[in-house]
Amino acid sequence: MDSTADPKGKSPLYQEDGLAYARAAAAAAAPDEAEAEAKPSSSSEEVKKPESEAEQLEEKPPLVLVAEDGVEVTISRAAARMSHMLRLLMEDGCSDGPIPASNVHSDILELVVQYCEKHGPYYDPEASERARNPFPPFPVELSPTVSSIKPVTYVDPDPHGLKDWDKEFISLDNSTLFEVILAANYLNIEDLLDLGTTTVADMMRGRKPEEIREIFEIENDYTPEQEAEVRKENEWAFED
Repeated sequence: MDSTADPKGKSPLYQEDGLAYARAAAAAAAPDEAEAEAKPSSSSEEVKKPESEAEQLEEKPPLVLVAEDGVEVTISRAAARMSHMLRLLMEDGCSDGPIPASNVHSDILELVVQYCEKHGPYYDPEASERARNPFPPFPVELSPTVSSIKPVTYVDPDPHGLKDWDKEFISLDNSTLFEVILAANYLNIEDLLDLGTTTVADMMRGRKPEEIREIFEIENDYTPEQEAEVRKENEWAFED
């Protein structure tokens, strides 16, 4: 006789007739148990709300990342969701052992983990994707109360004070800032990558090439003649 497995694959196999008999016997022995489980034991008892994804992940052991200098840095699974790379490893069941972060030094990795731990409890991958792509190149089905296009006057709510925290967090020296950007790119943490690159863009905005070189300590290896030629070929870029 054919056997039937539990849909989730978590229960042992039963014969079809045996499973039906067990269910019938249990219902006959305790006919009111199902109703008792479905309802609170008293009117004053509140129904427990389902845990969020972040809360469910907090019950599992953290991930262990191994930096390029061999130092191990732990990160909670809720925070690790912010990394697309780590999220895929968790979904594939490949995150139980040490995970190499061979391109990131431990000092930088600890900064990256600090950012993820701060944002992790409130992270929503879908909302984050919409915020970065207000005009996505693919069809997006949204409920009538949700829009992917924000009005010009729209002010993003910040109930957890993350914007002020981010502003202080990203106030780094140039070398550390670029290392954080490279680490965010390596681990595919899009929100942190956006924060870092936007910070660099703000540092350059409205400044002359000489000022940008001074800020980022870039040596000008152009001769005066070469620089004059570049300016002539790209006059539009040097217009005030």
